Amino acid sequence: MEWLGTINLIYTISFLDLFAVGVFFPTFTQHLRDLGASHTTIGLFTASYSAIQVLSGPLIGSWSDIRDRRTVLKCTLLLSFTCYFLLGTTNSIGILFFVRILLAVFKHTQSICKAVISDLIPIQDQSDVLAKSVSIGSCGFIIGPLVGGNLVELSNGFSYVSYFTALLFILNYIIASYIPEDIKTKTSRQQTMMTSDFTVWSTIKREFKKSVTEITEIDWSQHWQSFLLKFLLGVTMSCYFSNQGLYLRETYQLSQKHTGYMISYFSVVSILSGLFLKKIHAVLNFDNIYSKMCFWFGALSLGFICLYCSTNLIVFIILLMPISMCAMAMRVISVEMMFEKSKALHAGSLSGASNSIMSVARFVTPLFTGVTSDIFSEKSVMLIAALPASLGLAVSLFIRQKERRCIKDE
Repeated sequence: MEWLGTINLIYTISFLDLFAVGVFFPTFTQHLRDLGASHTTIGLFTASYSAIQVLSGPLIGSWSDIRDRRTVLKCTLLLSFTCYFLLGTTNSIGILFFVRILLAVFKHTQSICKAVISDLIPIQDQSDVLAKSVSIGSCGFIIGPLVGGNLVELSNGFSYVSYFTALLFILNYIIASYIPEDIKTKTSRQQTMMTSDFTVWSTIKREFKKSVTEITEIDWSQHWQSFLLKFLLGVTMSCYFSNQGLYLRETYQLSQKHTGYMISYFSVVSILSGLFLKKIHAVLNFDNIYSKMCFWFGALSLGFICLYCSTNLIVFIILLMPISMCAMAMRVISVEMMFEKSKALHAGSLSGASNSIMSVARFVTPLFTGVTSDIFSEKSVMLIAALPASLGLAVSLFIRQKERRCIKDE
């Protein structure tokens, strides 16, 4: 248990990191709108950030393998602090875009924290520790929008939000300084001796080759439905999450403070839904996993159609509850479905491919919804979100019928 103190530091860093994200992100899109940015421009900001995160993630991960976790974590935290501070000093959309790209390259705090956990904790205990880390971090995302929403209401409020977020990263930098210096896996120690000629290009080639090899080992004839449903879920929820702040502001004229309350409310309902999900499924008594997907995709598509038709804020708040429940339920079910037919040997490959699919959804959706919002209205986003959810329902029904026919034939 000599690692217990280090793990507690990781929990704290994870909490402060998501707290910082919760403070900053909901206010950023509305700040861009105040500066005169179109919905398409805002979509480009969000899409480019997601794309750069996907590309830079393996590089930062390899760097932490070759160097050491603490050094890389401290460097990325310091660079993130600098970027957030700079975001509060300018009103130029061009400079904001450039700094945001730099931030996307270096901000990988959660990934490095997970790597530290995998280095320290025995395999059989890792899932519990990771779950606790995610839960503690999620609490930060509940509190963050409340703080950010109140700060941004002040004169030059966005600058205060940026500086406060930067302060949280400096605090994390100080905490990271107490992590032991010698945290490395055996593999990383070997790599340190073998990669004195390390270059960015060699890392890109190695990671790309590794990813391609892992993906080709997956039996896609068995897993295509899992990844398709995961992608449709990602597109559906990205439609909402990438537009929720602007939607509440432009449709219901909510202040940023009250928008922060709404975002926190959504997060609280999601967490509570996750706690009671097993009991909910026991009551509904589904016969298989595809019946679960049919139910939740159907409820999700209906929920977004109702949101589109809603003209009352109270009705909107009530409707957010089942939508939040659906989102949490399908996140869990999609993971269950993905691993149901897999071998333990390919669990990492499936997880990596799943993350890539969600990243593609987060990359494609904001740009598309931004263009749509400019052509029609911000309200149209909710109707767009119902389309992939409805397609997910149709795919789930098709797969369920196919599974039932296979069982009858046997």
